[in-house]
Amino acid sequence: MITIDEEKCIGCGLCVKDCFTNDIEVIERKAKSKRARCIECGHCVAVCPTNAIILENYPSSEILEFEKGEFEIDPDQYLRSLKYRRTIRQFTDKQVEIEKIEKIIEAGRYSPTGGNQQNVSFQVVRDDIDSLRTMAIDGLNTMANLSIEEKKKMNVSWYVNLWKQMYRDYHDQNRKDGLFYDAGTVILVVSESVQNACIAAAHMETMVYAQGLGMVYSGFFTRVAAYSKEMKDYLQLEQGQQVVACLVVGYPSVTYLRTVPRKEAEVVWK
Repeated sequence: MITIDEEKCIGCGLCVKDCFTNDIEVIERKAKSKRARCIECGHCVAVCPTNAIILENYPSSEILEFEKGEFEIDPDQYLRSLKYRRTIRQFTDKQVEIEKIEKIIEAGRYSPTGGNQQNVSFQVVRDDIDSLRTMAIDGLNTMANLSIEEKKKMNVSWYVNLWKQMYRDYHDQNRKDGLFYDAGTVILVVSESVQNACIAAAHMETMVYAQGLGMVYSGFFTRVAAYSKEMKDYLQLEQGQQVVACLVVGYPSVTYLRTVPRKEAEVVWK
């Protein structure tokens, strides 16, 4: 819900026009909150020319005043960065700094969610990454040894040999890590909404690369997290939640010298 400072309010109606749920009205040249359908999106806070609106139960200290030149992104540079981006599967031993992880989380926290549900949470695994890796690789091996009917039902038949080999490589004396590639940080994006979590993960990925880091999305991990009871117990997910994305993050030990081509976009203009 919102609080409107009547002394500051000039009755311009900008908040009314931008309120998606039609929960604000202007009465006697002052904006009034109906307090019926507010989804706390903050559009009214952002658009008010006199800063007369406060979003209750949210820290005002987080609000930044817009300054031209400080908030815009150069579109050509952004597109070049996307073209240059590579999935990283070779990492150095250097651990990612806490400050950089916090910025990645911030990118996820500020990502849009449907109806402003803000129902995306995050789990950062660093100190216990060995336990998580072992649990996941063992779980994938268990999935690889399910019956033919069960594997077809889960649509995992194509990965069976790979998971079995990953298990053997990991448990031999060399402890080859074919899941997290020896990265030191894993960030799990958790939600009951696949759409909201995917949007957050995409923004987090951009922040990863903006800080000179690299990452790989581990689809294998999300599969085993959905299957393994041991993993579910370890993650302590709430009812309806799932691990939608797993970001394996670290400092790249490989340098790419150019972008690569892509297939032409399939676009229908109407």
